[in-house]
Amino acid sequence: MVKLSDVLTWNPQSNAMRACSIQRMILLVCLVLTLAPVPVLAASITGTIACMGEGVEGVVVSDGYAFTTTDKQGFYTLDSNKKYGYIFYVIPSGYMPLAGENDWEDRLFGGFWQTLTSPEDKDKDERHDFALQREENDNHIMVFAADPQLGNRKDTKDMKIYKKLFLPRIKREIEEAGSTPVYSTVLGDLSWDRYWYANHFNIADYKAYVVKNHKSYNMRHFCVMGNHDYDPATPYSGETDLLASALYRRTVGPTYYSYNIGKIHYVVLDDIIYENKPSKSGKYEKGIVGTRDYKAGLTDEQLAWLEKDLSYVDAGTPVFVSMHAPAWAENGHFEVVAQLKYNNTTARLCQMLGKFRTVHIMSGHRHQCCNMQPEQFPNIMEHTLGAVGGNLWSSSGYTGHPVCVDGSPGGYQTFTINGKDISWQSHILEGAGNEQMRVIDVNTLKELQRGDSTWQTILKTYPGRQDFSKMADNTILVNVFNYDNEWTVRVYEDGKELPVSRIRCEDPYVTMTFDIPMFKKEKTYRKGDATKYNTHTFLAVASKPDSKIRVEVTDRFGRTYHTTKQFPIACTLEALAPSGI
Repeated sequence: MVKLSDVLTWNPQSNAMRACSIQRMILLVCLVLTLAPVPVLAASITGTIACMGEGVEGVVVSDGYAFTTTDKQGFYTLDSNKKYGYIFYVIPSGYMPLAGENDWEDRLFGGFWQTLTSPEDKDKDERHDFALQREENDNHIMVFAADPQLGNRKDTKDMKIYKKLFLPRIKREIEEAGSTPVYSTVLGDLSWDRYWYANHFNIADYKAYVVKNHKSYNMRHFCVMGNHDYDPATPYSGETDLLASALYRRTVGPTYYSYNIGKIHYVVLDDIIYENKPSKSGKYEKGIVGTRDYKAGLTDEQLAWLEKDLSYVDAGTPVFVSMHAPAWAENGHFEVVAQLKYNNTTARLCQMLGKFRTVHIMSGHRHQCCNMQPEQFPNIMEHTLGAVGGNLWSSSGYTGHPVCVDGSPGGYQTFTINGKDISWQSHILEGAGNEQMRVIDVNTLKELQRGDSTWQTILKTYPGRQDFSKMADNTILVNVFNYDNEWTVRVYEDGKELPVSRIRCEDPYVTMTFDIPMFKKEKTYRKGDATKYNTHTFLAVASKPDSKIRVEVTDRFGRTYHTTKQFPIACTLEALAPSGI
């Protein structure tokens, strides 16, 4: 692994000249690659994997292409084409990488992979040894978070809010876990390529920031690569994806890999194919040489790697697959449909996972929450997480409230693993951290929407936005952030249960925290950060406007969350912001 002290000497301030020279260099490299034959497995990578000086047998080793396993002495030999410039092993159950007490880079990010010494010399043999330590982890907690997308921005104060809200929550998870080990997986878009050069904050700076805050983020940080974690100074070519991921691979680690914790097999995939095609105008922001576009899906090479990786795993082992872009999505009719159509990725991936009884796909990218179980693959459940900072920390910058485009608050999820038994729960950054729903009085909402001139302008400017005046009087909306089909939602008016229906709906709280403040300032808003329709809102209609309303939601594990409110409820930020249930 390349140390941060080596990487962070790179100075992006002179990027204009640097980008030009990089373009010439990459074009030359691409010409050589075009003329060169397909790489063969020429170099021999050898080493040992040991614990307390004793070799560990049967550990799987890979370079992202080829595989081997260690023998009885913990020795391995791998013929490698050195394409990705690293070697890694699949962490075996009951172990974790050994790292020095104060080596926080290795303790958080490394230990299971190393950069090759001479990646450019395809014929040069190398030796890479690894050390393990025993760790009882059949029972453990995995924290999943998505899209922190830090960019050292002044407008949203993303770094300040991340440190103020997210890091204390992470620290609390460790404290509350006691002796149970806690790990984390971040589901891509750790950084924001748009600000790599403008704000001098790239993927290596993200890593340095987490390492610096290790007293709060004191858990292993498994990383997923997102579309914003590529170097946007890489010109478009046939090798853009490989070249633009070079800094990530040198500092953060492999873009796809796997590891075992307890009785669970975890896989990380890279389902972004970065292209960075030139724009028609030829105009770019500082340091950027393309449109930062990409395809979402998996290449044949990565699918072949995954098939081989899974061949080492027993069918009875629960499998978690973490990647950035979701494999599935839920449409307005509540149907689960394939999302990764490039290379028929969704179907091929799920067919490959078909032999396993329990599969959880973890994804982010969309900045909204959705839990899906495709009918054709009943063993698979996908959890698409909302972003840690909501809509790119944008609502935080305007109102101090991080909220995703579907109304779910910024936060993360914890998966509690006891052997093969798995349960999960969402946590938010505000309030008590356990709020699972938002209750909205449509009577007061209609008054606000009707009387707010900016909101009325938004409705006229952006056709398709939700006009709440069309809803019946005394309507109650309940946004259940982490809903799945095993949850129940009940609404009571003065003790009498009301009929409840699931609807496709906007959450007005997003409009209030972001759309309206930005529109007032800019006379427009960024559609990607603005309110989106969600599929986890429920509707009931009361008989009168001033009833006592009780809402109870129960998750698939039997945990019930409830709130009682005397209507009418004010439609204000203070009334709708998370507090705790």
